Amino acid sequence: MNLIIRNRAAYPLPGSLRTTVFGNLLDSVLDDFLAPANGNTRDSAVYSPRIDLSENDKAFIIEADLPGVSKSDLKVSVVGQRVTIEAEIRRETASKEGDVVVHAERVVRKYARSMDLPGEVDDGNATAKLENGVLSLVLPKKQVAQSRLLTIQ
Repeated sequence: MNLIIRNRAAYPLPGSLRTTVFGNLLDSVLDDFLAPANGNTRDSAVYSPRIDLSENDKAFIIEADLPGVSKSDLKVSVVGQRVTIEAEIRRETASKEGDVVVHAERVVRKYARSMDLPGEVDDGNATAKLENGVLSLVLPKKQVAQSRLLTIQ
C-alpha cells in the first residue's frame, strides 16, 4: 500500500494555521502553485484527487474527482480505518503510418490518496460507484459492540 506524503519543508506553515480550513486551502494552493519547485513534474507526478468526505449515523461518504479514469484502472482498498484510492491512466498513442507525434501530454497520469477515517468501516458492505469521473464510496460504519449489565449471582 502506498502512502502519499507531501513535502512541506519547502513552505512550512505554523501548526495552528495548518489545522484550520484556511490552512488546508492554503496548503492546496501552495501544492498546486509550487509543484515544480517540489520536484513534481507532469511526467513523474502522482496526483492527489480532490475529495469530499461526509458522514451520517450509518456511513462515511467519500466523493473523489478522478477525470478520465475507467473502472479497470481504479483500485480502492479499505483496511480498518484507512481508505486508499489508486488509479493510473495509460493512453496509447495510436499514430498512422508516416505520422510523427510532435508533442504528447496525455500518456500517463497517476492518482493516489490515503486517509484515515474517524471510525472503523464495515468493509464487507462497502460500495463504490464510478460515474462521469466521480468516484462515490459509501463505507458503512462498523457497529460498536453494545455493553450490557451483568447480573451478579
